[in-house]
Amino acid sequence: MKFSTEVEMIEVVFERFHDQDYVEKGYDLYVMKNGPGDPLYVGISTRSIWERWFGWNGHMVWDGNIIYGTSSVGRKIEDHLPDSLKWKIQLWTLKDCIKFCERELKRTNRHPDIRFMEPFMIQKLSPILNGSHNLRPGIDTTPKSQKEIEREKCLDQIYKEVFEKSK
Repeated sequence: MKFSTEVEMIEVVFERFHDQDYVEKGYDLYVMKNGPGDPLYVGISTRSIWERWFGWNGHMVWDGNIIYGTSSVGRKIEDHLPDSLKWKIQLWTLKDCIKFCERELKRTNRHPDIRFMEPFMIQKLSPILNGSHNLRPGIDTTPKSQKEIEREKCLDQIYKEVFEKSK
């Protein structure tokens, strides 16, 4: 039997990711997926993916019972609590990314690092919430949460008050 000592991409439930119930070593890129399994967001970290999510200026603040999102992907998770705790996050190594984008990389002579790879991964996966480098963002298949419905109603009302005032 052959055992690999190399780190490979893993997929964990978001709650397990938050609880740090995995070994974070060698991972540089993450793919957050919604309940149906579609990519919501692709991001990188050159230090710690967990810190990118929950550290200073991260995607979320999670302090005991206080949980709120500070980015588009963080708000999406917050809006869908508690169901979003079961959503999946993939942790990728640079080697995984290079292998996944092998065909696209044939057109370049550059030795890829994770910053170079991120746009390729975004273009290939078409996550819903990435704006930069995303020529064809996917369709949000996440059912709307009550929070999202209420937010849309509020924004619609504000729009009407600002732009549809009677003269």
